[in-house]
Amino acid sequence: MFKLYVSVFSYAALLWAMASLPEKSWDKLIQFASNSLTKLRESKKNWPIIGDLNRGQELLLAFSDCEAKLSLGQKILPNSLIQFKFYTHLLEQLLDANRQFGIGIKKCIPEIRSGLINDLQFEKKILDEILSTFLQFIVIAATTWSFVFLSQSLVQIPVSKTLIFVMLMLQIGGVCLFLFAMKTIKFKTFFKFSKAIEELYLFSSLLEIGQSLNSILKKSGILEGALVKYQLFSPLSDRISLLIARLKETGLSPKDETQEIIRQIWQLQEQNFLKFTKILQVLKFSVLAFFFLPAYFLYLYAIFTFFMEQ
Repeated sequence: MFKLYVSVFSYAALLWAMASLPEKSWDKLIQFASNSLTKLRESKKNWPIIGDLNRGQELLLAFSDCEAKLSLGQKILPNSLIQFKFYTHLLEQLLDANRQFGIGIKKCIPEIRSGLINDLQFEKKILDEILSTFLQFIVIAATTWSFVFLSQSLVQIPVSKTLIFVMLMLQIGGVCLFLFAMKTIKFKTFFKFSKAIEELYLFSSLLEIGQSLNSILKKSGILEGALVKYQLFSPLSDRISLLIARLKETGLSPKDETQEIIRQIWQLQEQNFLKFTKILQVLKFSVLAFFFLPAYFLYLYAIFTFFMEQ
């Protein structure tokens, strides 16, 4: 009963203290909360994957701003755009062509924005897969440590600090290994698609603004870049070479066919996403089997050893 009175008194004292705070204190608290939230939002831009998504979404909003400024004839500063993959570099090159030669680029922007939307949806799928994996890691780790603390409080089994440290390091090491391996596999799986799409978008956009063919081929790197380098794109590379040869002979623009090739690369990337998720599943179960489960079994071994010695 005494504890109940103490709790009620403490709660009442807390309410009285909050009500007695001067108005300036509330303003400072609100300002502190606002500043903390702003810093958290800014720091999220540096987080892996989540930061990429945030930057990509900000760049998507910037596209509308670019279109509005171009319509009004206003200049866009080269360093004012959010950096996200190759889209920022591509847009900066187009804006530079607009500034130097007065070439209209309004028709190019919707195509690049469409690619950016597809890319953000793709990155969101990868993020969902990774968050699902981490949720499983957290559940298993929470189960293990709940069992440790429960057994300690009920049975008071003496466990060495070294064992606890080893268990903790196994779980932390498993998470670090998963992050490193996931990042490496993601880069090796999807980097070539990103580079090929960049080359094709740049090639298509420069065709739209009417630059010379030699300049287009040099700036886009389409005849010596990822589209030619990787065997996966071999049929598409051959097709682009034929389209460029046709352009030289007849002057017929390959823009529509280029857009079709871009769509095919997006489809290939989607197929590789399924392979990536399977690899991610194998990696996840490997981490669980070789890092999280051994931590649990180490503690079980310590318990059994304790009871065998009694």
